[in-house]
Amino acid sequence: MPGKLWKPQEEQLLRQLWESGVHNFKLLAEKVNRSEGAIREKINRMGLRVVISAVHKTTTPVSFKEPLLTHEEVLQVLAGAIKKGGQPKLDKVEIMRLKVLIDAAKTYDSVLEKFERWIEIESRLLEMDKKIAELKKTKVNA
Repeated sequence: MPGKLWKPQEEQLLRQLWESGVHNFKLLAEKVNRSEGAIREKINRMGLRVVISAVHKTTTPVSFKEPLLTHEEVLQVLAGAIKKGGQPKLDKVEIMRLKVLIDAAKTYDSVLEKFERWIEIESRLLEMDKKIAELKKTKVNA
């Protein structure tokens, strides 16, 4: 069911704002006195293009000095992302963000499992080294 009709002045104002670089749907909705959904639909119908920069620079450091996340913590992140992904009306950016979280959680959990196994093997090797050293001592003393 269509909403209220757009007046030519409203369309003109929307076009002017859009072409002047105002691409925030909330702000546009306030200026034109329409809902964000109506603004999105009208922009699409008017053929106005949304340009998203392909280059995204970040200053977020990648080193991590906190203790490693446990399997349970990773599962909580995964469950939260899956639950959030089931909500209606998510935009593309949020869906992509959730997909990254889900992929990262699965990868992290797999790598964490291998790391824990490696730590276990290393611990056993150190224990064997100690036993060998003890055996050498007893053999030399005998």
